[in-house]
Amino acid sequence: MKQHHSIFPPAASLACALILMLAACTSDALDELPPAGTDPDARPLTITVSDGGMYATGQTRAQERGYSTVFTEGDRIGLYVVKDGTLEVKNLCLTLQGGKWTLPAGASQLFYSPDKSYHAYYPYQKKDNYMNGKVSPGDEDFFKYVVDEWSVNPDQSTYAQYTASDLMTARGMYNNHTLSFAMEHRMSLLILQVPATKYNYTEKIDGREISKSYYRYTAVISENSYWQENPCTARLLVNTKETAGSVQGSYEYYYNGAKETFIFYYSQLNLQPGKYTVHTLGDSKVTEKFRSLKAGDYYMQAGSILPGDEDVKLFRDELRKSCLGVVFWVGEIEGQHWTQTGSKEGDRLLMRDHPECVHGMVVAMNDTSSQEVKWATGKGATENIYEWAKKSFNEFTSGEQADWEEIQESDIAFGYYRSRLMALYGSRNSDTTFPVYDAIATYATTYPAPAGSSGWFLPGNYELATLCFGVPTNFVGDYTQLNMLKKTINPQIDKAVGDKLIGEYWSGNEQGSLDMVWHVDVTTPSYGAKLKTNTYKVRAVLAF
Repeated sequence: MKQHHSIFPPAASLACALILMLAACTSDALDELPPAGTDPDARPLTITVSDGGMYATGQTRAQERGYSTVFTEGDRIGLYVVKDGTLEVKNLCLTLQGGKWTLPAGASQLFYSPDKSYHAYYPYQKKDNYMNGKVSPGDEDFFKYVVDEWSVNPDQSTYAQYTASDLMTARGMYNNHTLSFAMEHRMSLLILQVPATKYNYTEKIDGREISKSYYRYTAVISENSYWQENPCTARLLVNTKETAGSVQGSYEYYYNGAKETFIFYYSQLNLQPGKYTVHTLGDSKVTEKFRSLKAGDYYMQAGSILPGDEDVKLFRDELRKSCLGVVFWVGEIEGQHWTQTGSKEGDRLLMRDHPECVHGMVVAMNDTSSQEVKWATGKGATENIYEWAKKSFNEFTSGEQADWEEIQESDIAFGYYRSRLMALYGSRNSDTTFPVYDAIATYATTYPAPAGSSGWFLPGNYELATLCFGVPTNFVGDYTQLNMLKKTINPQIDKAVGDKLIGEYWSGNEQGSLDMVWHVDVTTPSYGAKLKTNTYKVRAVLAF
């Protein structure tokens, strides 16, 4: 899925030039590609795809663009080839795989001829008849009818829904055996700047005072059709060809604990196709205050925080809809912290992948499912995968070796690295599955983690012990109190109408024996190592 760069401040134009190669992608248009040698002017070519972004409303092409797109793995564009006003290739799927654009399986090469024109659009539409009759081979604007009839998602509150509405088109430009598609955005982009509160605080890490900050919750994500890029910025793509000028829109947000509603008419906003328009709500300023992050704070869908020590009765419905989890770990605890970088300290893989995640850890609002699952099946149920990785290092790819080196330098009681090891092991042992890993992945598709977080992962010993007992180590004799769980986590989850932690839960950490994994029973309570083939609950966590 393509990624967007923020326009505040404006970013320089960014091109993504990628060589067109071959891969498996079926399409009826394959037979329409001209075979090699049939056209004396045909030349093998390289294809590049780029996007320079959008201009602000009122800007000219001489001014710097402030909105740009980077295509990422799995993105697809549709390609058309026209000769003498006739479509030779119709809606051919090109997919970005392994960093390269790919053609359908069996296409030996794509050839260029000067008497042909080449046209591409994004995102690719595979639905039957969606593109039929909408392209104009004899018109200067090949996709003008596609633009006129393009349906933006009425709900763009998730990134996937937002980007699926971002129609871009281009005509190929040929130079020196290269066919370049410089994509132009065809929809109008409305950007709302929202008033926000930024909390600053200091924290002592490894004996040093570190300044940190986070944003207070502002948006009612579940009720808005906008993609909330961050707590201060919301985006909505609009087809001005389709939207009547009198159509009314609305946006709801919270500021200083009060719910606000912004009502507007599209005709008042001066939206222009292919450009972005910024509208400020109120003074749209960021007010800075002092407040330390606390265990029990609520972590919301856009990555912002709703203080957990406030009266949340007025927010109860919004909590139920928009809250992703509860903060359970803030700062150093008895010298243990995932941001430490000394030998055998911290979570080096997490810090390499997500260096911005230094604020806290969050436990999800719900179990991954109502079903208890095994930790592993097949060979992985009777073999210690950490010890397997030690022995298999020489068989790893360079990227896998780099991952393993970071893991070896980490305290293995953390959990983030475990999913990487499970994926590694599963790629070499087809008989093995990790139901705990699959449960986290499934949960993540339903409750996607915001940008700027680590993404959901299976908690290790430290994370699971901390959210239950309050400390990651030295909890012998204290675990029966379940201080963190009973006094903070479960009461806060209950206020937000989530699932309290009840019963037995897997961690991600194997214990000594080849077939044992550490787990916690919060009902008895007790903890210890259990067989990988036992079935227990799974609760996801993330760092931010």
